[in-house]
Amino acid sequence: MLKPKRPRTWVVVADGARARFFVASEDTNKFVAARQADLIAPESRGHARDLKSDKPGRSYASSRSGARHALEPAHDPHKLEKHRFSAVLAETLDGACGRREVDHIILVAPRRSLGELRGLMTARVQRCIGKEVAKDLTNETVASLWRRLGSLVKPAR
Repeated sequence: MLKPKRPRTWVVVADGARARFFVASEDTNKFVAARQADLIAPESRGHARDLKSDKPGRSYASSRSGARHALEPAHDPHKLEKHRFSAVLAETLDGACGRREVDHIILVAPRRSLGELRGLMTARVQRCIGKEVAKDLTNETVASLWRRLGSLVKPAR
């Protein structure tokens, strides 16, 4: 008789520049990597001067004084890079759900990243989201993550 397939649950631990993917091991006592590699966007952690091309432009004042003023950039380059990374992460999760690599997703990210991801995720990915944890745990060790999140993926007995 065939054993029923155990649902595959991914724990995705992310922030604005890094995403780590885990599954519970076969004996459900630790996390193992769910993918070959993490998603990393080192540009999001760099200096603002490295992300933009040059100094902001200058403009004359609207009055006839002839004074010139620097223009403020329209967007924060760090926020733009974090948004791009969130879009890549949402696309990666959509691809995994489409290929049936994952049945349930536990998403762990800071509040701001969770909000941004919610707006970028497709309906297919949103159906797979089982739980959201609003914490930044990207720098935790795998053992520490298991202590904090292992109860969310252990099968009910």
